[in-house]
Amino acid sequence: MFYVLSSHNIYALKRQFKTLPIDKTTVIINTTHDEFREHAIAYCEENKVRYFVTESDGTAATGKNSFLDRFDEDGVPYAVLIDGDDYLTKRGVVMYQRLVEREDVPDALVLFNQVNITETRHDRVERSQDPIRPHEDPTKLTSRYIQSSAVADWNELAKGFLVADNVPDITVEEVEMFKKYISTLQHSMGIDELSTRLVFMSRKVLPYRFNKGLTVGEDTLQYLELKDAHERGELKLAAHNEKFPTYMYDVRISGIALKESQKDQGKGFINWMKILLAEMDCLKDNNKLHKTRVPILEF
Repeated sequence: MFYVLSSHNIYALKRQFKTLPIDKTTVIINTTHDEFREHAIAYCEENKVRYFVTESDGTAATGKNSFLDRFDEDGVPYAVLIDGDDYLTKRGVVMYQRLVEREDVPDALVLFNQVNITETRHDRVERSQDPIRPHEDPTKLTSRYIQSSAVADWNELAKGFLVADNVPDITVEEVEMFKKYISTLQHSMGIDELSTRLVFMSRKVLPYRFNKGLTVGEDTLQYLELKDAHERGELKLAAHNEKFPTYMYDVRISGIALKESQKDQGKGFINWMKILLAEMDCLKDNNKLHKTRVPILEF
């Protein structure tokens, strides 16, 4: 039922099993790092953890698609996907197992008011580019808990000051593109989040692959496609309020997203945002973006 997609941090892989049951968990090792692959295989074999090694091109989308392949081949009705950097809380492990017993079990469950773990240090931008950072032991790092994706005021965010004031040498065209990006998210997300992640899913999600053309944002695009499928009655989508967290997103050791966003003092974010916005425009042109709110799952 539980699938861990692991690419680069052996400490984080070991941390998974502070809450996850070994007999219900599969580890998918999808990495370009030979040393990590060897360590992960050794750990899984020593601890009798079911695992598979899948081919990696270094992108998050390819890794997540390899999870979908395994989910499909296993033939199980439901899956919970945990990124290797992150972990489920004890509450999360219990909740997702009980969820399958409900009559109103959704086919796709996303999270809002997501909790991120960041460091307390002031050089977080420089740290984001440190090649050692993704491999560090999280127990030796400082911790600060925030909700960085939650949006309190869409209209204020859409004014563009966030990027205009913080990204050096940003052009007027890029600020306008950011405004359009935020307005599109405001219209289509159905929850007050800049991004979200699919955690719990049924087999109805299997046709909705992650876009390998996106370095960052593959989760958000897949979510918008699932929201369209929900509107068309092909599956049931719901959102869970993480007021009492089930899933902890550890930015301190995360891989691609943080590194890409902080490149060139924020220009990296502008670059991947442009690509994601173009994909969102394609959805809009095909009437696949919807203003409706997503049903909330109470648990």
